[in-house]
Amino acid sequence: MKKWLIVFIIGLCYLILLIYGIGKIYSVENPVEMEKTVHKIPFQNLEDKISIAHADIFGKLERPQVIFNHKKHIEELIKDGVKKWDTCDSCHPWNEDKSLMTFTFPKKVLKKDKNSYMDAYHNECIGCHKKRGYESKKSGPVTCGECHLDNLSIIQYKYPVTEFNYEHHENHDKKLKEKNIQDTCSYCHHIYNDELVYEKGKEWSCYYCHEIGRKTGPVLSVETKIIGKKGLALEKVSHIRCLNCHLYYNKLDEGKVKSNDEKGAPISCVQCHTGKYKTIAELEKISRPDSGQSEKTFIDIEKSRMKGVPFDHKSHQTKSKTCRGCHHETLNACKECHTLYGDPKGGNVTIATAYHSIPSERSCSGCHAVKQSEKNCNGCHHAIMPVDAQTKGPKKAVCTICHSGNRELLNATKLSVAGLDTGKVKKDVEVKVLEKEYEPSKFPHLKIIEKMTQISNDDKLASYFHRNLQTLCEGCHHQSRAEAEAKNNEPPYCRNCHSITFDPQRLNRPKLIAAYHRQCIQCHIKMELEKPKECKECHKEKETRPVDIISKPVEVIK
Repeated sequence: MKKWLIVFIIGLCYLILLIYGIGKIYSVENPVEMEKTVHKIPFQNLEDKISIAHADIFGKLERPQVIFNHKKHIEELIKDGVKKWDTCDSCHPWNEDKSLMTFTFPKKVLKKDKNSYMDAYHNECIGCHKKRGYESKKSGPVTCGECHLDNLSIIQYKYPVTEFNYEHHENHDKKLKEKNIQDTCSYCHHIYNDELVYEKGKEWSCYYCHEIGRKTGPVLSVETKIIGKKGLALEKVSHIRCLNCHLYYNKLDEGKVKSNDEKGAPISCVQCHTGKYKTIAELEKISRPDSGQSEKTFIDIEKSRMKGVPFDHKSHQTKSKTCRGCHHETLNACKECHTLYGDPKGGNVTIATAYHSIPSERSCSGCHAVKQSEKNCNGCHHAIMPVDAQTKGPKKAVCTICHSGNRELLNATKLSVAGLDTGKVKKDVEVKVLEKEYEPSKFPHLKIIEKMTQISNDDKLASYFHRNLQTLCEGCHHQSRAEAEAKNNEPPYCRNCHSITFDPQRLNRPKLIAAYHRQCIQCHIKMELEKPKECKECHKEKETRPVDIISKPVEVIK
């Protein structure tokens, strides 16, 4: 009896240990909990590791994601004697005519469903690990729990988008010309006409066709439809076109002596996906691609009721990172798709709307509105409505600055305070109409005018639109017009429009104390000035304060 009991206990212990061991190897304690806090790995520490999850195929994962160490696998293949540029086809398939590697994985997937993808991953990964094990080479895991680690379930490996700006374009052009390739455009740019062909004058961005899911017009509808069916998204074609070219030239340059600062074309994730981006200012001196565009042009729409507009295309190119900043569908002129009355090619958006839509960063007026939101401009422009209340378009007061009818641009205006009548335009203004708790506020009137003048003169856009000093004055004296004023340089006082007490009949007109504070303090905030923002920084507190001050609590009469 005792022997049987001992055998039973020992057997039970073995059974528990067996179940526990299998569980640790082949399973995880719980399905992945999506509610857990996701830990994002900084892009500096990504180290060519890739998250294999495919939420679009698998949905909610039953097991933790797999973090694939791409760099480690490459290093092992190189140790086996494989050249770095030849390691890719160990895992990635070639296209049908064997001309390009597609950089997809797994190589063979029977169907685009959950089980087929899962089987394909297991067959290729585990199959390779087993094969290397049989060959007595360093190998990888062959059981579920060794790849699907629970502690990796909340880690996110996400690479920052690569930005192909003007500098990248210039560098590629130079590198190809160094290799005695003169027709550099045809290397990357193509259009679709039954097959990929290069057409001079149509060196368009890859985004135009390959940004699947983006709302586009009918101009490239045939191309985008085919691309959508084939799943040739920008991410996929970028890796195909870029990496194949880089691998080819790395192989071609093998053994060539390079200078210390010369590097081979990038072929690893972190070499392109750096998370570092150039600003527009940093790209200003970089040459722009030549697509036959004019440096200056005259925008004159046939049968338009408005005068033509002279346009400096060359200077506008320096204000964007790519041509797509303005040319969002093709590199054609705006009027090719947007007509006076609207055309399906341009989504029935008229040419007037295309140029003047304030909410659109691609329109002239919209781009200018973005510029006005910068701190040097925003002090005044935050309080100036950018649109006409009725038309929801630009204010009609500025039409003539652009619609001059002249083929030549207006000269930039350099403003000066030298001609101001200092008898009327005071150096300092004492604001004391609301004096009660505080001493009068001393407003450095002339100093502010001088600073605004300097800011305007230093900015190309501002110096074009600020045609006279009166324009700057309207930043504060915002509802007055010089031509209607009785005397020159004597605009109405703030208190002439803003009453001391609130007028319930004019809800959009704040009372005087609110007008002063909103105008002054908001300007300081928008221009990111450290001071003044507090009461005592503008007006000193009185030593003897009045008894019946506005801020004193009033006793409720019952």
